[in-house]
Amino acid sequence: MTLEEHIAQLNSLAFWREFTFARNKFSPTPDKELELADNLVWFGDRTYILQLKQRDNPSSDPLAERNWFEKKIIKKATSQIRDSQRYLDENPRIRITNEHGHSFEIERAHLRTITKIVVFLPAPALPEDCWRMHYHISKSTGSFIHLLPVNDYSGILETLRVPEDIARYFQYREEVTPRLREAGVSVEEPDIMGAFLNEEAMPTPGSHEILGRLVQDTESFDLSGLLGNLHSHIERADAPYEYYKILREFARSPRSVWREVKLRVTKSLEVTAAKDFARPFRLTFPENDCTFMIAPLAPELPSTGSEGVRVRTTGLSNLTQAAKYLAQTSKAVGIQISRDGEFVQIDWGLLEFPWQSDPELEDRLSKNNPFRPVTEKSMDGFFFKSSSS
Repeated sequence: MTLEEHIAQLNSLAFWREFTFARNKFSPTPDKELELADNLVWFGDRTYILQLKQRDNPSSDPLAERNWFEKKIIKKATSQIRDSQRYLDENPRIRITNEHGHSFEIERAHLRTITKIVVFLPAPALPEDCWRMHYHISKSTGSFIHLLPVNDYSGILETLRVPEDIARYFQYREEVTPRLREAGVSVEEPDIMGAFLNEEAMPTPGSHEILGRLVQDTESFDLSGLLGNLHSHIERADAPYEYYKILREFARSPRSVWREVKLRVTKSLEVTAAKDFARPFRLTFPENDCTFMIAPLAPELPSTGSEGVRVRTTGLSNLTQAAKYLAQTSKAVGIQISRDGEFVQIDWGLLEFPWQSDPELEDRLSKNNPFRPVTEKSMDGFFFKSSSS
């Protein structure tokens, strides 16, 4: 497997195939073809530009490997990153194709965050100071460019797993690594990761130690079974790519939100399997102005046939709208769970429009609020074993 294939696979797992783009050639003019980046991750107003470099003919000579690093990483790869930025700036729209074969136009005007990364696979003889050169600042543009050996990049994705947490890590990394260099403090990538997870202002050479106590409670938060193959389970949709917007809201939510959503989905599955009744759930992530509504279909209601479709569609729409209104958010993702014999049916919905007062809806909800009471609380994203364990 080539480095390009490996990174495409890693990004597809961490950011889903919907948001991973490895086919990025475009023609700004009929007689010219350019490549936007080796690999690109893009969802909403956030994108990652990746350039990939692999040492093809490694040697055991540290000086030769340093020369390779300076030529291929510091000069060429960072120059290609600057080219990618320039292509985005000079072309209002660039059509790129994701790992599902779906094509979209990325528009610079809609991008708020552009994270620039060079991932490299060097020879073992590469000098230690090159391994630990965590970033490069472009002299011509002042852009910050992350430099990462492939094992470190892989470790970031495998440790954090959730797109929003990965984004927060790169933001933290961009803030602290220049300060580390200025202070003359040398750390490894696990130290930066440990400091991030432990919410330390600055990494230290011992910050990695907390990684040994990190609890990867995958079963509690992982939504890949629900979201990873969402495209292949859609039977009815008004627009074929509408579900991208739903995935985007999950991609912009941290692990703590995923954990809370999964808890409510699991409870709804249990209730549905037992043919019991339970009130719908709702939770809001204010940072994204988004509410999540999760509900098991009442057991006495039809779930199949034309009448079942009508009941499920109406119920999902009404509950999602009610949850959105009560939370006073501009967006709401609705998930409704029912059964068709032995099979589970999951209906999805997304509402996206500015909140405004609706006296009629407010009156109905004051008389018949379908949701249980909610409280505001701070939720931890990462859990650790106690140091005495």
